[in-house]
Amino acid sequence: MSAAALLAAGIVSSQAQTPVYSQNVVGYASIATPSSGVNYLITIPFAIGVSNGANEIWPLISPGVPSIPDGSQILIWNPAKVSFTTYLSDSGSPTLWDDNGGNPLSFSPKLPVGQGFFLNPAANNVTNTFAGTVAVNVGTSNIMVLANSGVNYMVGCVVPYAGAITNGSPTTYAGGPNLSINGGLPDGSSILLWNSATVRFTTYLSDSGSPSLWDDNGGNPLAQPPTINVGQGFFLSPSSPNFNWKVGL
Repeated sequence: MSAAALLAAGIVSSQAQTPVYSQNVVGYASIATPSSGVNYLITIPFAIGVSNGANEIWPLISPGVPSIPDGSQILIWNPAKVSFTTYLSDSGSPTLWDDNGGNPLSFSPKLPVGQGFFLNPAANNVTNTFAGTVAVNVGTSNIMVLANSGVNYMVGCVVPYAGAITNGSPTTYAGGPNLSINGGLPDGSSILLWNSATVRFTTYLSDSGSPSLWDDNGGNPLAQPPTINVGQGFFLSPSSPNFNWKVGL
């Protein structure tokens, strides 16, 4: 598929703002995490390696030289337990990762496309360049089932779209995240967007009666819907069970 066609579909590289893709629909995105000790809510926008393991996402550049500073943290959310599990990067570990106590892991944490997580870098001015394959084939869509209402799911868009969260076709599900009543998201659902500078979430509520299809957390209609960037993770809480989030390419 041509780069022009992909651009028309709304896919962008967060570094160059233009897509760089081959016929296999591969691409890259650079996501900055400028300050150490700060939690950034991100998602891996591509399928990388065999399993999207953290060791494949951040491999060694050369023996003993990590592509992410040792001691960086990833915090993976468990919606059932309402808690995070923390892992530490360690270039001396066989899997390149330790548990939160510094004990080398026998496995590498997996970060599949569509899962959000916190990344806390152990150094300043870390730029994460992710390169891989778009997880959805051209002309198809992905369905993420969010089974429970009122539960915060930490997620990300499975196709690297940027822009308004309402963008997307209600029939093909292509062109954007498709998060509104037009994509089947029930009224009163919430999206929580993280601000790493203020260390807080901003909550928005879906509302089919709003001009933008979204309200602020007080129920006041927004003139424009919330927007996301490529590689941005967020919490999504559907107001009804078994919401099927469909995103196409």
